[in-house]
Amino acid sequence: MLIQLSKKDAHTSEIMGADTVALCKMQNFQPRLENEAQSREEANAFGYKAEFAVARLFNVEPPVINVLSDGGVDLWIQDTSIDVKFTNQYDGPLIFDTMPKFRAEIAVLVCRTEDDDIMKVSGWVSRKEFKTSCAKADFGYGARLYMEASDLHPIETLWRFFMERKFGVKE
Repeated sequence: MLIQLSKKDAHTSEIMGADTVALCKMQNFQPRLENEAQSREEANAFGYKAEFAVARLFNVEPPVINVLSDGGVDLWIQDTSIDVKFTNQYDGPLIFDTMPKFRAEIAVLVCRTEDDDIMKVSGWVSRKEFKTSCAKADFGYGARLYMEASDLHPIETLWRFFMERKFGVKE
């Protein structure tokens, strides 16, 4: 599903990306950057854009800057923790460094498109399912756990799950 960010959300994402890097530098902490094709500020901005896209899709509170850590949770949908993962590749994959880094109950993969303000919300997977279905690969910076975007559940099924939980008839 393609999500067009508002100008305000795109702008806020860029400011938050720059602010995050500035906060790290003020604390004499070098932010990790494994992609030499873009700056850390740009990488963070795209991460925030992905989070805004998912927040708007599910009509939940948008992302905020966390000074130390977000604890592996970017958003909350109802009472369920969500980790939004962004990739510069149009079709994934969803990558976690290790299983302990997958702390949320659900991960949602968002991919980059040719338009910097359009995000492709590719799909989702539960932590439990990822643990049993992921594979290992070295993408050039050590072994990581991953699932192909094509193996994720369509985002519409997650939306439906939450809407049925919220508005469905209780038997």
